[in-house]
Amino acid sequence: MAKVEEISNASDGRARAAADAGKNGREKTIEGGAGTAVKTTTEDATAATAAAPQQPMLSPKMFISPVLLMGSKRLGIDFKNPEHVMKIRMGFVFSMTVLSLALAALWLTMKRRKKKLDEDQVEVKVKDMQTGVEKAEKVTLYEHDVQEFRKVLAGIIMSGVMACGMHFGFKVGPPLLLQSIMLPLNLWDGNLWQMHMLGRDEKHNPALKRPFQAVKQQSPFAAIAEAMSPESKKKREADTKRLEKNVSKGSKLNPKKK
Repeated sequence: MAKVEEISNASDGRARAAADAGKNGREKTIEGGAGTAVKTTTEDATAATAAAPQQPMLSPKMFISPVLLMGSKRLGIDFKNPEHVMKIRMGFVFSMTVLSLALAALWLTMKRRKKKLDEDQVEVKVKDMQTGVEKAEKVTLYEHDVQEFRKVLAGIIMSGVMACGMHFGFKVGPPLLLQSIMLPLNLWDGNLWQMHMLGRDEKHNPALKRPFQAVKQQSPFAAIAEAMSPESKKKREADTKRLEKNVSKGSKLNPKKK
C-alpha cells in the first residue's frame, strides 16, 4: 500500500513538473514574442525616420550675396568710391593668395596620403566623350580625390576670372567682393578640405562618402519657401505621427514593470 502511494505521489510530481515547465515555456515564448515585436517596431521607426526626406537646410552662406547686394550702403560700402574700390581689389588679391596657399597645402596633404588612399577603390560614373553614355569605372580613392581636386581648382579659376572680367570690363564691384568671401568659404566647406585637412569622414557627415554626390544649390528664398510650404508641413506632420504611432505600439507590447 505504501509502495502504491509512493508511485502515485511520484506520478503527480512528474505531472506538476511538466505543467510548470510548459507554463514557463509559454511565458518565455510570450516574452520573446513581445521583445521581437518591440524590436521590429523600433527598427520600423528608425527606418521610417531614416527614409523621411531631409528638409532644406539653410546655410549662412546663402545670405551673404543678398546682404552685400541689398545692404551695401548700410554696411558702408560704396562701389563708386575709388578708395572703396581699391580696398575691394586689395581684399580680392589677399583672398586669392590665401586660397592659393590653402590649395597647395591640400594638394601636398593628398600626395602624402597617396599610398594609403591607393589601397581602396570606389566605383564612379564616367561619361564617354564620344557616345555621351555614362559607364561605371573603378578608381582608387586617390584618383577619385585628384579628380575632385581638379574640379575644385577649375571652379575657383572660373569664378575668379568671371569676377575680374565683370569688374574690370563692366566696372561692377559686387562680384569681386562676393568672390573674395565665397571662394574661401566654399573651399572650407568642401568635401576634400573636410576630409584631408580637418580629419572628418562619412561618420561625421554622410556627404563625405565617396564618390561625392553633386550638391544641389538652392537660394535662401527658395529654401525658405519650400520649408514653409503646406506640402512640406503636411509631410513633416505625417512623418511625426507615424513615428509616434510606432513608438506607442512598442510601449504597449513591452510595458514597464512597476
